[in-house]
Amino acid sequence: MKNIIKGLICLALFLSGCGKDNGGDTPPVPEPDVNTLLVTPKVLTNSYLGNGPQWGGYDIVNAWTGNATLSEQDWNTLFKRVSFMRPSLIRIMVSQGWNYMNGEVYSPEKSDPVLGKILSYCQEKGITVQLGEWGHVGGSGIDATWVDHATDFLSYLVKEKGFTCIKYYTIVNEPNGDWSSTVGSYPLWKNIIQQFYRKMNEKQLTDKVRIMGPDVAIWSIAETSWVVNTRNELAEEVKAFDIHAYPNNDDVHTTSFLQLLKAYKAASNLDAPIIMGELGFKYSATSSLGKANASRIKADPFAADDSQMHVYDAFYGIDMADATIQVMLAGFGGVTYWDLDDAMYNDDGSSSSTKLKRWGFWNILGSEKFHNPDDEKIRPWFYTTSLLCRYFPSGSTIYDVTLPKPVKSGLRAIAGMRNGKVTIAIVDSSTNDYLFNLGMENGALLQGIKTYKYQSQQGAHFIGTVDADGFASPVDAGETIDLSGGKLREINLPAQSFMLLTNME
Repeated sequence: MKNIIKGLICLALFLSGCGKDNGGDTPPVPEPDVNTLLVTPKVLTNSYLGNGPQWGGYDIVNAWTGNATLSEQDWNTLFKRVSFMRPSLIRIMVSQGWNYMNGEVYSPEKSDPVLGKILSYCQEKGITVQLGEWGHVGGSGIDATWVDHATDFLSYLVKEKGFTCIKYYTIVNEPNGDWSSTVGSYPLWKNIIQQFYRKMNEKQLTDKVRIMGPDVAIWSIAETSWVVNTRNELAEEVKAFDIHAYPNNDDVHTTSFLQLLKAYKAASNLDAPIIMGELGFKYSATSSLGKANASRIKADPFAADDSQMHVYDAFYGIDMADATIQVMLAGFGGVTYWDLDDAMYNDDGSSSSTKLKRWGFWNILGSEKFHNPDDEKIRPWFYTTSLLCRYFPSGSTIYDVTLPKPVKSGLRAIAGMRNGKVTIAIVDSSTNDYLFNLGMENGALLQGIKTYKYQSQQGAHFIGTVDADGFASPVDAGETIDLSGGKLREINLPAQSFMLLTNME
């Protein structure tokens, strides 16, 4: 028992001296083999906010079903699935027309049937919510009445309804884009932030909710200026940073995506968190996967042009796991995935269009509206991302991992720890099988380890154990892995596969 406790203390603190010569009592820890994937004591993030999906929307449910909200059965299905994910962070976006205005009349209660239901769940489960406005009102100017109503709505949610789970607020989705309400104007966005902050301050909200920004969509280092300007010019107003990324397969399967993310991390205030506010995959339009996506959109009567049809394919679970791990390796404080459910958004926000933005883990209205009950089933990428949500909870310390040599393309890993429990996630997005050792600098005897494995196959097929609900199940549970004193564990990782080891609950 004494040795086990000592090992856990070493693991929890990653003490640099633990395991070294201790007055002759303990032999030196041997240097790891070069073919070792090694969990290091290097801290990447001290208090991780967590991973989770973009949720919310369902603004067209009434037009589609004749009901103000989803059916009780659909809500129960959603809550059961999200409860398995156990996300620590969720992003929800609102707008005045859908959420708090009926024509010219301020009516915040119109959000109670859907948004209120989601926020009640988040409040009960202790999930941090990043709320935000899709866009501002006023064109090249700023409508002061909108600012007043928007901040009133925030006050209604936080103070009147008691949704203190709302911790962050973003204003204008992707303001650097010509598709946004600001049409890419940083000066306009800055002015909006300042006016919004003043109103929040007047309504005594700034001690309860922090503004997050700039919420820009990035493809290169060009948008780092938005982050730098936000840091330098809006230090009083903006207390956390976020960006959006939709990398392609070449970006993620090489090191270019990770290097890009590190540039944005460096541009932010290193004392404030930066999160990935939207993460998805967009395969190059000229690649075989890009062409297949376009073809499948065309063939689907309910798919909007802005859809990722590869959410139906098992390999998407590998690519999203790879991208997530790279975000964590870059020192970001959290990830929100685009998105939870196809039924949340259609292509133009109108009540008539049935063209869905197909990016989700499922389509909860497959039966009611879209003539396809099978579309309500869980898609493969839920397997990997649900585990990355569940086992990297809020408050985790994230540790760097060094990779085996020689370089193994597509191999990446990350480690996290909370309350003395550890999670190690490893992905191989290449077409190569890898055999290597797992080690932990200043390691310990790890007890109660569960091992999850997922390997992509053709189409939607994958090798991975699931329970009766379709949720990931471990292939091994309650295992003891001894990584103390330089001991190693052999890992056989097939091509296109993901492995997660954890003794977290």
